[in-house]
Amino acid sequence: MLRSIRITTILFALVVPARAQTLTGVVLDSVSHAPVVGARILLLDSAGTAIKALTTSSDGQFTFSIPHLGDYRLLIGRIGYPISISKPFVFSSAFTARVSLSLPSNPITLDTVTVVARQIERRMPYLVDAGFYKRRQEGFGHFLTRADIDKRDPRVLTDLLQGISGVRVSCQSGFLTCDADMRAARSMFYRGKCRPTVVIDGVVVRAGGVGSKGDLFLDQLINPFNVEVLEVYPSPAGVPVQYSGYLSPCGAILIWSRR
Repeated sequence: MLRSIRITTILFALVVPARAQTLTGVVLDSVSHAPVVGARILLLDSAGTAIKALTTSSDGQFTFSIPHLGDYRLLIGRIGYPISISKPFVFSSAFTARVSLSLPSNPITLDTVTVVARQIERRMPYLVDAGFYKRRQEGFGHFLTRADIDKRDPRVLTDLLQGISGVRVSCQSGFLTCDADMRAARSMFYRGKCRPTVVIDGVVVRAGGVGSKGDLFLDQLINPFNVEVLEVYPSPAGVPVQYSGYLSPCGAILIWSRR
């Protein structure tokens, strides 16, 4: 669920006619007030399109060079924190603005990592228990590990689905309004867009089918920065049995979060 970022200091502007617009600031934990290091920040334009991305430095600082005048927002994600989005920043003239953003913490417990000598791949115990590695070995779907995700450097979750066979990504206007449908899963009962079932950490968070009003878009369900591995099944035939049948008439996307 999206949460608004609380701005804890007053936004101030300095008129600098000879310079471009700049937005600088710091991200802090709302409880400890300590800098949040490595938070991923997206700069969104007025249409909700991510135009720049960066991560906060060791002191929680960040700086964006604003390309042109207009309205902008910041979307922030970090392990242990919910996805947060700021109120609009209006750049109507050349100036430098500095803000202090406070993120509500959401602590999580990390699993114990067991390291085995001569093991080529470090396997996460919770992913072993979930059957991820076994399914990847069987090869009935598409599988992305954290290393694959980092290489793609996604801004939103649907960036990871671009180019996957049998998956089509489409977007509406506004913030985080991209979604996916499975072309290979179409049948006489599901003509047109056929949205996959979405499962996060073993829990079905959105049923598959034609969709209904009030359903969250795929990009609104989780930030890709918080994803450890991703499983994509464009056809219901390949969906793991515990999520198959009537649960996934249009295929499925299984997401396992970082711990």
